[in-house]
Amino acid sequence: MPVEKSYFKALFSCFQNAYVFFFTLGIAFVYVPWNLDRLNLKETDLGLWLFIFGVTNLISNQVTGRVIVPKIGTKNIIMIGTAVLAFCPYFLLTVNSYLNFMLVALPFGAGIGFMIPSNQTQISNIESKTNKIYTPMYQAFFSAGSLSGALAAAYLIRNEIQPEDTFLVMGIVIILSITLIFFFSLPRSEDINDPIDKFKFPKKRILIFGILLMFNFATIGIIIDWSSLWLTKDLMAPLFLGGLVIVFFNTGEIIARLTASFFINKLGEKIVGGYLSILGATILFVSILTGNLYFIIPSLVIFGLFTANFIAIVIRQAIIVSSDPISLTVSNLTTLGFSGFIFGPAIVGYTAQYIGLTFNMYLLCVIWGFNGLCLIYLMNKK
Repeated sequence: MPVEKSYFKALFSCFQNAYVFFFTLGIAFVYVPWNLDRLNLKETDLGLWLFIFGVTNLISNQVTGRVIVPKIGTKNIIMIGTAVLAFCPYFLLTVNSYLNFMLVALPFGAGIGFMIPSNQTQISNIESKTNKIYTPMYQAFFSAGSLSGALAAAYLIRNEIQPEDTFLVMGIVIILSITLIFFFSLPRSEDINDPIDKFKFPKKRILIFGILLMFNFATIGIIIDWSSLWLTKDLMAPLFLGGLVIVFFNTGEIIARLTASFFINKLGEKIVGGYLSILGATILFVSILTGNLYFIIPSLVIFGLFTANFIAIVIRQAIIVSSDPISLTVSNLTTLGFSGFIFGPAIVGYTAQYIGLTFNMYLLCVIWGFNGLCLIYLMNKK
């Protein structure tokens, strides 16, 4: 019973850590069009920022999984990563030069490379010890944070609250969340106890699953980073409605992830991760063809509902077939996944500027549908 209680506390610390940070990101994403206008930047400049973020994240991911976690454990590196990230959104929305805007990508990428994989490693460790499914619920707090953050952004914009004040307060809240990690995170005796591993290329079975995450991460920015610009620029929605895509997409994601354990046990991971992803992508693609916001919005809910558990199932399947320690497997997966930020933003930024943001939405549907098809194939071959 004491051991199970420590697992519950550790899960709570991971969940709240994800929620607080993604709540802040949810607000920040809605301000993307405003921030680009403020600094007189183009879509390609945002793509370059995400490229720098991706390279930094790739490096910190590998160092975290192979060296830092085996040395100091997941709890300590989660606290360090959270502290590094706390005021990154504040600096992103307050810097006054192109160079400083780009430089913020360095601590942002490094902090996420410390925090996100370490949280996932801790949760995967608990899953392996209890034989229960927690990863989708953990990711539900990503969605819940982004959703409530986008809603809060609409309120803040309509009431003309200064972004500087908002993100200064959120930075302090993120710092305070570290105390919960300190007291509730998994103790060292129950933590990962893996040896330090040399840098080497991921094994083929992990590489294949990692490539699926790479395509997912390379295009997720279309929803997170570009959707508010798409609504306000292509569909002519007012700025305070810029978070609508994030709100409705995340609504579907939250429902799917909170009920993931039930549906995975009933339908199986192949249907939940593969077939539903294909169906959701098809529905959204057709709705965008209409160009009607009243069709697109409910389709976004369905899209979020049907694709939400793809990442969790890819991670679970990779850990099942991997012969490496959990921390190394998660590190390799997240490294490959976040490497999508190296080429994805450049491609998305270019197509956004020269072909159009609506094209990117079509591209998102095609790639995520293809990912679902590939996951079905891999699970059949396994």
